[in-house]
Amino acid sequence: MRTRIVAGTVGILLISGAAPALASDTDTGVDNPLTSSAAPVEPGSVTEDPPVSGEVLEGTETTTAEGESAEIPGETDTAGEVDDPIYTGKPGVEDSPNSDYCGPAANFVYITKNTKNTLSVADSTFVTNNKSYSLDFKFTSKKSSTFTLGASLSISAEFKALWFSKISATITGSVEKSWTTDIGVEVSGKVLAHSTVYGKYGAKMERVYGYTATRYSNCQVGNKQYMNVWAPRGEGWVIS
Repeated sequence: MRTRIVAGTVGILLISGAAPALASDTDTGVDNPLTSSAAPVEPGSVTEDPPVSGEVLEGTETTTAEGESAEIPGETDTAGEVDDPIYTGKPGVEDSPNSDYCGPAANFVYITKNTKNTLSVADSTFVTNNKSYSLDFKFTSKKSSTFTLGASLSISAEFKALWFSKISATITGSVEKSWTTDIGVEVSGKVLAHSTVYGKYGAKMERVYGYTATRYSNCQVGNKQYMNVWAPRGEGWVIS
């Protein structure tokens, strides 16, 4: 079990993997230490009356369906639709056909859109501050889940391998075929008076939209199946 302590922020804090797009701060009163130019808030500082010395609110666990998807604040679609390719004999080549024979039939995948990334939730918690002053809070991940490359339609091991290679080469090389989240990863921050902070911990999923298909020896393409596909690329907390 690995234990790490990271500063509280609104958005996702990746413990490992590629750095995500971090969301802007919300009304939780927590500055994003990775994007804010303001001086860090000293632990124990308050906005109203002084708190009781050492008072820290622990998160209350909530019921989470394993693999539940949560939006990552600030994530947006990063690419629009593109035209379907015309094949010359090798999957991925976008050109006009130059022969009537394209070699043995072969399966391939094609990405038409890079869609909004999400968090596959392994653990969730919240804390409510009913006091008249702000308080420190601390969340600790207590559940571990394994997330794998998947699709909205049932696909074979061959197509999973093709999707993994395509996402790695086209979108990001940091995706993994499987990712198991950690237990004991902590995040802390401040919760304002009379407010609630929610936390979700899990794996960030790179998501794309596209299709699987077969390119036949006569250069024709068939058996298209459109689907959403996702692959894990890191883990962390989303605080809101």
